[in-house]
Parts: sequence; C-alpha cells; structure tokens
Amino acid sequence: MVSLASSGRAISGIITPSAGGSLKRKHTDSDFDSDVILSSQTKRQRVAFDPDVEIRILEDWDEKSFELVREEVRRGLDRHRADDSVGYDMIKQFLTTRPSAEDAPSSALLRKYVLALTSQVASLNTKCSGLVHAILGCNWLVRSEQFVGSYIRLLGGLMSAHGVWSAPVLQMIADKFAQLPSPSFHHPDDPRPQRPQLQSRVHQCLRYLLRLIPSASSTLSPILCSAFPFSTDTAKVHIDYIQNILKLIEYSPELKGTVIALIMERLVKIDVQIQIDMDDLEEDIEDSLVQDGRAKRIEQVEDEDEADDDSDDESVSSEESLPDEERHLKELKESVRKMDSILDLLFNYYHPIFAQGNTYDISDAFDQLLSQFSSIILPTYRSRHTQFLLFHFGQSSPSLIDRFAGVCANIAFKPEHPHLIRLASAAYLASFIARGAHISAEVVRQVFSLLGTQLDKLRQTNEYKCTGPDLRRFGSYYAIAQALLYIFCFRWRDLIVGSDNDYDVLNDDELLYEGHDLLWVPDIKEVLTRNIYSKFNPLKICAPTIVLQFARIAHHLRFLYVFPLLETNKRLRLARSLGSYGERETALSKKKGEEGFQLDAYFPFDPYHLPRSKRWIEGDYVEWKSIPGLDDGREEEEGSEEEDSDSNGEDDEDEDEDEVAGDLEGEIASTVASSV
Repeated sequence: MVSLASSGRAISGIITPSAGGSLKRKHTDSDFDSDVILSSQTKRQRVAFDPDVEIRILEDWDEKSFELVREEVRRGLDRHRADDSVGYDMIKQFLTTRPSAEDAPSSALLRKYVLALTSQVASLNTKCSGLVHAILGCNWLVRSEQFVGSYIRLLGGLMSAHGVWSAPVLQMIADKFAQLPSPSFHHPDDPRPQRPQLQSRVHQCLRYLLRLIPSASSTLSPILCSAFPFSTDTAKVHIDYIQNILKLIEYSPELKGTVIALIMERLVKIDVQIQIDMDDLEEDIEDSLVQDGRAKRIEQVEDEDEADDDSDDESVSSEESLPDEERHLKELKESVRKMDSILDLLFNYYHPIFAQGNTYDISDAFDQLLSQFSSIILPTYRSRHTQFLLFHFGQSSPSLIDRFAGVCANIAFKPEHPHLIRLASAAYLASFIARGAHISAEVVRQVFSLLGTQLDKLRQTNEYKCTGPDLRRFGSYYAIAQALLYIFCFRWRDLIVGSDNDYDVLNDDELLYEGHDLLWVPDIKEVLTRNIYSKFNPLKICAPTIVLQFARIAHHLRFLYVFPLLETNKRLRLARSLGSYGERETALSKKKGEEGFQLDAYFPFDPYHLPRSKRWIEGDYVEWKSIPGLDDGREEEEGSEEEDSDSNGEDDEDEDEDEVAGDLEGEIASTVASSV
C-alpha cells in the first residue's frame, strides 16, 4: 500500500519503449502538445504504478512519526521565543483536551508529544510557564499505562532541570489525594481504569519524584497542609486525602511527623467545632438529634465510593433548599461522621504498630502521640474524642501507662507550664487513671498517693497567704484536689488494701457488709482530711456534682463525713468574696455567677459514643458502677443535705442521684458524639 500525503491526482499515460528497441520516439500530431509541455518542464523520473494498489490521503494523527512530532515541538518552542505562538498553543491544546472528547488525541500520539517535550525539557523555563501548566493540567491518570510512565518521567525532568517547577508539580499531585478524576474520562481506545489503579498511579508518580529528588520532601511538607480539605468538605474527601497521606509516609518516612501532626490538628478543629455547634442547639432539637442518631446509624464512608461523580454537586444543591435548622443538623451529622471515620483511620494506622511492632517502633509511635498530645490536644479544652488515641494505646502496656501518666503529672505539677495547661493536664491524669480498665490497682494507688503528696505540698507552701477559697490564685491546687475526688469515686475499690481480719480483696457485697471496717492505703485519709478542712476549702471550688458524689460515697464507706462542711459552704458566697477579680480566667466554661468561680466537671475521657470507631475502645473503659447499699440510705443522706436557700437567694444545689451519675458518666447528652 502506498500513501500520498500531498496529492490525490490520478496518473495515466504509462510510456513503453518501441518494438525495435530504438530509443527514438516517433512524433505524431496527437502528442505534439504533450511534447511542448514536457519540454518546458525539468525532467523527472518516470514511475509505473500498479493499478491494484490502494491510494489514500494521510488523515490519522497517530501515523505521525516521532521524528515529525519532535520537530513540531522544537519549532513550536523556537517560534514561541520569537513571539509566534501558533504551534506552541496547539501543543498546549493537545495536552489539555479531555481524553473523552471527540477530537482528543489518542494516548499513543500524545505520548509522542510527551517524549518530545522530555527531550526539550531544558527549554521549559519560566518563559514557557503556559506550556508547563498545560502539562500539569493534562488528564494523565486516565490514560494508558505507557503514557503514564512517559508522563511521570517528564515531570521528573521538569523538576530536575528547573527547581522552580517543583512546587507546582507536587501541588498537582497532592490535589489528586483529595479527589481523583472520573474513570469515565478515559479515551475510547484505552481500557477504563479503576479507582484503585488511579490512586496507585498517583503514588507511583510521587514515589518516583521523591526518590529522584530527595530534597523535594521539604517542598512537599507545606503543600500537604495547603491541600488538606476544608472543614466544609465532605467526609469522603477527608477520608480519601488522609488515606493517601498515610500511605505517603510509608515510602517517605521523613514526613511522618508532619503528616501525623497535620491530621491531629485538623481533627481537633472538627472535634471542637462539633461541640460549639452543639451548644447552639436548643435542648429539644438536641434530643431529637440524639434519638435520630440512636435509631439509625450513619452509613459507612466506603459505600460512597460507588456513588456517581456528580453526587456531591447534587447533595449540595439539595442542601441549599433545606430550612436553616434542618441544614444545620445535616451538617452536624456530616461532621460527626467525618470525625468518626478519621479516628477509625488513625486507630487502624496505629494498631499494627502497637500490636505487632518491635520495641523501637512502639516507642517511636507513642512518642509521636505524646508530642501531638502536648502540642495540640492538651491545649484544646473542648476536644472530646481525639484524645482517645492516647487512652487506647496508652494502655497497651504497663510501661506506656507509666509514660502517659508521667507526662500528665509532669505538666500538672511544674509551675513553668501555663496555668490553663496545668489544670487540663491534671484533668487528663485523673480521667485516665479513673477510666482506664487496664490500669492496675497498684498504679491507681501510686498515682493517688502522688497527687495527695503534691496537694499537701501546695497547701503547706501557700496556706500562709490563703484567706479563703480562690480558684484564680490557686487553680493548680484545686485541679489536683478535684482529680483526687474523681479518682476516688471510680476507683475506691483499688484504694482498699484489706480489712481488719483479711487483707485479700473481697467483692463489693462482702467488702461493704454492715459493720465491716476497711483498711485504706496509708495516709490518703489523713491527707484528704487536712486539705478538705483547710483554708483552701476545695469542696467549695470543685465541681458540685463531683463533690456531692464523693461525699455520699465517702460517707457510705465510712471514709470521711463531709456533709456538715457542705452545709456551711452553701452559706459561703464566692461571688461576693472574689468579685474584685472580675471575670474568671480559667479555660473551663462560660458559667456566670458563683458557678464561674468553680471548676468545671470536665474530664476528657468521658464515655465514647462514636459508632464506627467505638469498637476500638471496647474493653478499655471503666463504666460507672453502683455501690451496694448506697441507695438504701439515700433518704437519710438527702435529709442532711437539705438547706433553705431562700434567705440567701441561692439556687438549691441538691441534685438527683440519676443526674449525678449522669454527670459522672460524662454528661452524654451534652456531646454530639452520643447522637450517632
């Protein structure tokens, strides 16, 4: 077959020699005109064509040779530098045409252009920024495997030859972490790729570039932060992005610290925003949200992978038509699902390390968690769920329990740390010891004694300048006191070392039968007594719900009897005695009046109710247990607690037992986590 690229004219008049073999030709009248034409033209080779050969014009671009494409690219770049950009713009159009478009070049042809551009990569400086951006805008992921390989090498050449293009190239790849192109965009001549294949190609490209240019990881670090999805983006976008950056650190471990810190920071922001949004809800709306969440668990995020690519746009348009209140609830549920799914990803990421890793890997992973705890989680008062990563993995071994408790105690006790951080750290320590199911009785006793010693030390150091209960001046003292009360309410069984006749630990019924005296850990009763009846008067400053529950349990166990002090404290007006201090400066709550001068009942490891990730916490948690015989004498105790508050204009502080137990269980209804 012979192709004629320039003309489709038919050729006739095949000339043959004479019979005699003479080279002379006899002229006739009929061929005179032809002789005149031939004599006026330069001689050309006479070619005889086979009439059976198919003659056609070249129309298939794929038949362009690589030499032709390379010359086209070279001329386009040269003429662009001379301000003639026709060929230059044509190359840009080729690269950016959607593969599924009718006029889209095939992957085979486009690959020739990519190879030609690779050979001209030294010329692709900032004067060719338009072409470089066209290269980055190419829909390369849905092209053929051969094209993808050539394209990745082109990106490597760009970054190697011109450092200025490193950031745009890495930005393009990081954007793919959040949202992949639709597989339906592929060229008709190429096989339809699957989403896992597209994701694999992204990491194939990034792995190649980071190995080719190791210093590029420092450029990638801030890009990962800027490319992180916005808080308004869907749960699916967040999960896709986080899955990809967690996979990234498998082959780029130098980015591990940056990636984990980034995830923690954004997760805490979502966590806090949920708590703020819950505060804005009216009580009846919140109850409706809780009931709806309990009746129907939110669908798994993975199910969205099968959805159409336009589903997000449709959901946005449908949300715009909803009333404000209903749209707010819908956004709140989406935020909860987002947080739940991200936490589940992190639990999945760390679980193999703590379950199967060696000592070095476990220590390194826990150091990372402790670092994020100290710098991100601890300073955030309203964080509700993120800290459970520490709660779960911190109980993996006795050594990790000691490390986490030690970090919390170190921050809570040392005055060089900010005041609010010390208060929060004491709450974390108390909540961890009180709620951790894998924390042994020995550790509970050690921490309780340590807190008691520190409390007594602060009392002795500051009592001379104390004129009465003052949260602002002695916040750390009251935080430690409340930590002791809270631990006692949950772990009083571990503080008993035996009885008069038997030092073996008995069950609750045997332990608390009438007339049975209990033997407590040495000095804890004396330390608490000295401090409770000191000028600091911690029972007036600590959260009323915790104080009341401590008073009831301590009285029932014949540990301490503090109800007379509680009656006296009702006549003590904190607002009058401390009014000169103005607004409270503790990072606890927005309470007003006398409550503003008391500690909040905040303990960070309150019950965990996120439906999907809750499975990781099962077995880690000490639930609230009723105390045998405590309710039997409830009427008598309540009688001793009653106080006529009308004379002082105070609200009655007595609380129903169900409300107290509910508060100690973390005030479940106060968090959106329980809504799912």
